[in-house]
Amino acid sequence: MIEVCQKLKKFKIPILILCLFLVGSFILQYSILLDKNLENLAQDFSIPHQNGITYSSGNILIENQTVQDDIIIKFTASVSIVNSTLQGSIYMFNIGGLFVLQSSNITQNVVMSDISTLFVENSTIGGSIECRDDTSMELFDCHTPTTTVWKFDSANIILNGSNLATLNEFGIAGMIHIINSQISLVSLNGLPSSRTYITNSNILFLNDLVVPLNAITGPYRFSVLTFNISYSTSERIINLTWVGWDSPIIDGYLNITFEIYLDNQFYAEINGSGYYDLYSSSYQVHIPDPGKHNVSIVSIDSRGNRYTSTIIIEQISYPPFQWIPFFITIVVIAGLITGTIIWVKKKQNRGYFSSVGTIFKTELVAGKKKLLILAITSATPGIILFFSFMVITSLVGSIAIDGIRDLISMILSIYILYFGLIFSISVGAGSVANAKKNGTLSWFFSKPVRRWEFLWGKILAFMVMIVITMICVSISFVLGSIFYVDPIYFADILSIGGYIFLIGLIALLPLTAIVVFSSSVFKKVGFAYFIPIIVFMALPSIISFLPMLARSEWPLLFSFTFYFEQLGKVWISNIGGLFGSIGSYGGLLGIEITPLTLTPSTIIVIMVSLTIAFFSLATIIFQKQDIP
Repeated sequence: MIEVCQKLKKFKIPILILCLFLVGSFILQYSILLDKNLENLAQDFSIPHQNGITYSSGNILIENQTVQDDIIIKFTASVSIVNSTLQGSIYMFNIGGLFVLQSSNITQNVVMSDISTLFVENSTIGGSIECRDDTSMELFDCHTPTTTVWKFDSANIILNGSNLATLNEFGIAGMIHIINSQISLVSLNGLPSSRTYITNSNILFLNDLVVPLNAITGPYRFSVLTFNISYSTSERIINLTWVGWDSPIIDGYLNITFEIYLDNQFYAEINGSGYYDLYSSSYQVHIPDPGKHNVSIVSIDSRGNRYTSTIIIEQISYPPFQWIPFFITIVVIAGLITGTIIWVKKKQNRGYFSSVGTIFKTELVAGKKKLLILAITSATPGIILFFSFMVITSLVGSIAIDGIRDLISMILSIYILYFGLIFSISVGAGSVANAKKNGTLSWFFSKPVRRWEFLWGKILAFMVMIVITMICVSISFVLGSIFYVDPIYFADILSIGGYIFLIGLIALLPLTAIVVFSSSVFKKVGFAYFIPIIVFMALPSIISFLPMLARSEWPLLFSFTFYFEQLGKVWISNIGGLFGSIGSYGGLLGIEITPLTLTPSTIIVIMVSLTIAFFSLATIIFQKQDIP
């Protein structure tokens, strides 16, 4: 035995290969048998797998014959059955076609799928007809009172002059046209996108389970098929627009009614019935107060089926401009100025001499051309707004108050930015530096002129220029937009004008203080010109990227434009300006940034503090500065 085993060791590799071959052959044979069994289990028994005739291509004519087998039509085959009888069923696939003509009779079923087509004229089908996928079927003058038709998916069916037992519809698209026909039962169970048209036909029983669909299409920012969409607006009257349709449409008549609900309370009813396929309409809904409100459109058909579309509207309330406190403040300031003038004149009568008024008048007279140019250029925003709104209304018919606010906010942001640069450079930057350079300052100081009086005479002149210019700018914005709003929003436009005036003052006074400070400190005019460019252009552009690095918006505290754009965001439009933090786009990069929220009162305190600080520093330094 040992010797035999030792001899077999010499053949161990061939034996191992033989064993592996036998095992592999067994596995392969088993898997083939298993696949065949699975195929048999998965076989669709509605499709014949034996004794069937298959047509795959070409044009086939069956005429004056009796066929007992099932017929399978697939690929591009086109079969015509003329005056013949088929005792089996017909199965159609791909783009196959079947034409049943001249008193032919199919005693069993017809099953269609893919994009196959069936045309039957003056013939009968004893079983049922199944139309699936994107198939098309036409029956003309077919009187088969026992036939049941099934429509699935996106199939299209035309029944003309025919008599059927039942039509069952479970489609998601496609159409059914029933013309001059009689059907015992029509059962509609599909989606509203599967349309059914019944014309001059007798339907003994109609089971309509299709909901009448509607889609909210407006306000303008909505799209079709809106479901619980949230929308923020400052409008108090919403122009609600929608479309609605239903199935079936009987004799061309759409029978549908719409109900509008505001905050789940009935608001209005609209009769949408008429001779059309699709109903579209609009209705003005008054939103009573700020906050979130839901507006619903409920479509109701003649059978009582209902469908609801809802939008959630959040009405934003921008604060109205406080005109009474504003005018009281103006009166108080005017009274203080008048009192100061009277007090100075009394002191002058006692021998006190002040040159503030003289320098103030001199500066205004010298800058009257600049002031005239600034006042004229202040009409530019209004002109841009006027023609922008003209183009928009010519294209879309009207413009909502939200669109007006947004456009005003963007144009105001640009205007203040570049106007601030032009004003500070052309008026304030060289006010003191030029006087130092050309010796005018030394000449003034050879007279009985106090240094602070010289400086504040110019400062007061600059303030008057700013006030006059911003009044013109505010009027320009109001006149450029008020002709394109509903009269109920006139008060809103006037409030925007008031806030534009305040934002201009809050933005330009600190900038003027910084420019006067730099003009007082530096002897070279170039530095005085360079400072406003740094403050208004360079720093905001650099700082706007820092929130993404700091994961917070606190670096924006060092951006001059951030402050007046925040005021515009609260008072005019919540989109803010054009030069705010682009850190808000950090979410697109997956960066969470902590927002920085400042109230208008806080911003005003900061800007007034900056104005006072820089004017005070300019006065102190100017008082102590050596001037040859």
